[in-house]
Amino acid sequence: MPRLNPLPQNREMITKILDTPSSPVAMFRLLSGGVSPNNLLENSELIVGQKACLACGNCVDACPVVLREEDKIDLQVHRTSLHLEIIVEESCLRCYSCIKVCPQVDRPLKLLAAKHRITEKLVHAWIAVVYLLTAGTGIFLNHFRGDSSDFLINLDSTAHKIGAIMWLLAPVLFYFFDKYHFKRTMKGILSLGTHDFTWWKETIKALFSKGKRPFQGEYNSGQKTWYLVVLGTMLVLGVSGMVRWIWADSLSTTTLNLIIWIHVLAAYTIDISFVYHFGRKLLTRSVKKFRQIFRDSLILDEQTRQDQREGTPASLQKTTMVLKS
Repeated sequence: MPRLNPLPQNREMITKILDTPSSPVAMFRLLSGGVSPNNLLENSELIVGQKACLACGNCVDACPVVLREEDKIDLQVHRTSLHLEIIVEESCLRCYSCIKVCPQVDRPLKLLAAKHRITEKLVHAWIAVVYLLTAGTGIFLNHFRGDSSDFLINLDSTAHKIGAIMWLLAPVLFYFFDKYHFKRTMKGILSLGTHDFTWWKETIKALFSKGKRPFQGEYNSGQKTWYLVVLGTMLVLGVSGMVRWIWADSLSTTTLNLIIWIHVLAAYTIDISFVYHFGRKLLTRSVKKFRQIFRDSLILDEQTRQDQREGTPASLQKTTMVLKS
């Protein structure tokens, strides 16, 4: 809580808010300078208040779910934390961008939200950097070994082995520094059932029609598949690489070639998956934001040209017409 050490029930309450796949900014706004740090509320569902949202729209603009589902919301009465909750529902990605940009949330609470998933984010960045290292060095060893000097090959091989060790350490670091979120993540990934087949059926159907897409929130079947691909290839690459590294001299040529083939196949699988992941998470959002900027600039240019032709700002004309009516 702001500027004070929170009581245990407050820590549990805030943790529950941040770990629930629902827009948290409204509750954090009410907690900011409103609910006393020594409150006796038993759970977050009891948090209510009269602090009205400013309707600045910062949280709506910052939310990636809104960008995906609604593209952009311009109607001022919809640019509120309440409407954000209606749009997001259970599809919240728990990025806490809404909390970060809300002017009504106290800074200590913003810092608390930023730190809540810091281990997950660091491990995610760790995996991304290590992947680039191992993929780059692995491609070099697989395709350009014959054209390189022994020194360069040994240097690249050493870097590849270091990257492999760092790659396998990722889940260990996650578990060691944040057991709670590690267990939560594994529970979400392994919650497999018939609903996953239904999700994929609806996804394939949505690709060829304009029907509503299936659930896109946390631990949807697509996300679970992605996690399982990463963990599965991590295991296959680790085992096959270790066998090739330690026991290559004691294996027959046929067995060694089979191990190499499995290793390369797993590497191609993770390469394709990472390219898709990068495109879906970064490129698609960037393209949508660029389209928004381009569209808004066209609208602004059209309004400017109209103002120049008529000599009166179009927005002022509309306001005058509304007042007269």
